[in-house]
Amino acid sequence: MVLIHLIFAALMFTSVSAASAETIHLNGEDDWAPYSSATKDYKDLQGLAPDIIRAAFKSQGITVIFRPMPFTRCMKEVDLGRSLGCFDTLINADTQDRYLFHPTPLFKAEMYIYGKINSKPVTLIDLEGKKVGVTMGYTYPTTFIENKKILREVGPTEKSQMQKLASGRIDYAILWGLTGEKILKDNPHLLSKVKAVGKVSRDSLYINFSKKHKDGAKYAAIFEKGLKTIIENGTYKKIEADFQKSLN
Repeated sequence: MVLIHLIFAALMFTSVSAASAETIHLNGEDDWAPYSSATKDYKDLQGLAPDIIRAAFKSQGITVIFRPMPFTRCMKEVDLGRSLGCFDTLINADTQDRYLFHPTPLFKAEMYIYGKINSKPVTLIDLEGKKVGVTMGYTYPTTFIENKKILREVGPTEKSQMQKLASGRIDYAILWGLTGEKILKDNPHLLSKVKAVGKVSRDSLYINFSKKHKDGAKYAAIFEKGLKTIIENGTYKKIEADFQKSLN
């Protein structure tokens, strides 16, 4: 009889756990390796950001299904309230009032200025009056977006910025450091033509949750709790270590 009661209790616990489990959908950047990019079948995302997000929500009993897409569409769906959130985003003059953000950063990354192989070191001020490649829909630091003297040349991807720079169609390009390194690694012919010539900043990246989606505030708070949980229990550090190994 005791055994029967134990089995019944176990079944009840399993049923309650299954009933309380949640699944949510999040939009993510499909072409921002190694931070976030679509898998070969375009059904999921891989990289540092989805690994952290998946683990943080899992710690709160929530399963995340990622929807890979170009960043411009990713952000537009959140603006309209059609999607719960999009990643990865900077908090700047353009985004700080448009979205809901979790206080703890998802991660930090460095942004660099790339120039021709014979270029001297430069800073943002040196870009004034120059044609500078940026990626459509991407978020950039406020110091960059508010400097109207910099002539922006918009392209579809960070790789396209490198290609335009190599061909002389633009003077400089702004890229995230690890993305720039990966592009050069995957395209050796560019190594003899372009290089990093200056650092823009080191910035915090976030999921931007929708103000128009009915569950935006709810899941922003849950994610913050989950992110703190995996930082405290060591999961975050392990994800970072595995990510660094994958870069070698």
